[in-house]
Amino acid sequence: MAQKKILIISLGNIANTVYTLPLACVLKDNGYRVDYVVSEKGFSVINKNPKVDRVFLMSMERWTGKWLSPDTWEAFFKQIERVKLVDYDIVIDCQQDIRSLLTFAMCNGRRKLTFSDAKSFSSIGGNEIINPSTADESQNMVKKYLHFLKVLKLEYNSITFPMPEIDYTYTLIHNKTFEKLDKTKKNLVICAGSRNENKRWSVSNWKSLIDKINSKYNLIFTGSILDKPFIKEIGGEAYINLCGDTRIESFIDVLKRADIVITSDTEASALAWAVQNPKIITIFTCTSPEKYSPFDDENKDKYKALYGKIECQPCDSDICLADEAPCRKFPTVDDVMRALQDWDKV
Repeated sequence: MAQKKILIISLGNIANTVYTLPLACVLKDNGYRVDYVVSEKGFSVINKNPKVDRVFLMSMERWTGKWLSPDTWEAFFKQIERVKLVDYDIVIDCQQDIRSLLTFAMCNGRRKLTFSDAKSFSSIGGNEIINPSTADESQNMVKKYLHFLKVLKLEYNSITFPMPEIDYTYTLIHNKTFEKLDKTKKNLVICAGSRNENKRWSVSNWKSLIDKINSKYNLIFTGSILDKPFIKEIGGEAYINLCGDTRIESFIDVLKRADIVITSDTEASALAWAVQNPKIITIFTCTSPEKYSPFDDENKDKYKALYGKIECQPCDSDICLADEAPCRKFPTVDDVMRALQDWDKV
């Protein structure tokens, strides 16, 4: 009997791709060949992933400001032709917006699955449109993607995030840093930055929190090179500051060494969740905790989602008409301290 072939489309940020990994894991364990179409951002967790057979890299960065360029379209159609060489039994659109529209419509698949609430007409090309109300009511993205298993008459017992092996080079680089840390203290990784300014908890809150916890934990600050000014503003340069020095692969190695992660960025939260090791406090400002919170059904206290529950939240917007988005002031520093203290009692 020929092996059934599945293509998963995930062209968004790294968090979007991480949320699809439990789905890929179950499919692979049930004997499917699992291929992916991903963007540059998701490539690092799909390339050489033990549950993925083939990866098609579809450049999204090339489209930024260059979507009218003939070179952009030429590169796109070349990759589409490679994808079309495979006749898939099933194609699942896990992006469900304008980024996946053409790929989903043009690839070959006998069954092409998506949800009816897909954005930007991305369901064009699908032949099995699923009502999202039949999925998990919480609409957590991982559980929503796992709902495709029900459509395929497959079951799962646990949620597992398959991840690629980390290059030992990164481990060697970080060994020197972590060997110097106080072994009597827990390692607390802070990912305070974000490309979307509205996702950043306020400077005053970060400063106050750092002042309250700096003597109790080994503080390690991470982020991209674009986050450096914000890390400097909140005082992160006074501690171990890896901001701008970690690629995704090395960031994963740092997360594996963390006891606790505090972040207001859903991408960092998703990667920490996938690593499975640290406890996580995710500070939600403009994004939805229902959609993006890590969870553990067996240990419900391991992950904490904190937010203000104010009237305009969540808006999922890059733009706020207020001088400073009011959601950035919440949760309070005391809320975060209580979450940390809850873990201390265990």
